[in-house]
Amino acid sequence: MGEITTEMIPATESLISSAGFPLVGAGAIGFGVGYLLKKLIKLAFIALGLIALLLGYLEYQKWISVNWVTVENQMSVMMTHAANKIATITQHMNHEIPIGTAVLGFVPGLIAGIYKG
Repeated sequence: MGEITTEMIPATESLISSAGFPLVGAGAIGFGVGYLLKKLIKLAFIALGLIALLLGYLEYQKWISVNWVTVENQMSVMMTHAANKIATITQHMNHEIPIGTAVLGFVPGLIAGIYKG
């Protein structure tokens, strides 16, 4: 009555492999994407900040003259372009991942990756 028979093991293995592995895999991929995304965004902000700092220093030394309105507008255009690219990539990825796997595996992994990154 309480014994595990050999007939139960293949049924359990097929249930785990058909339901568990895709969710765990999607969660791992989501975590990796979220972690990488946060690191890349940090790197982009650091690069933009260093460029602005360099421009400010060079203007302070009177080596160049900076039109800060133009710099602000160009930075805004670059950030908008980057945000649109990220949105496009994310939309494309959501179409490639089945909805159940995306909701139960990828999205929580993505959130965890962004949080831990």
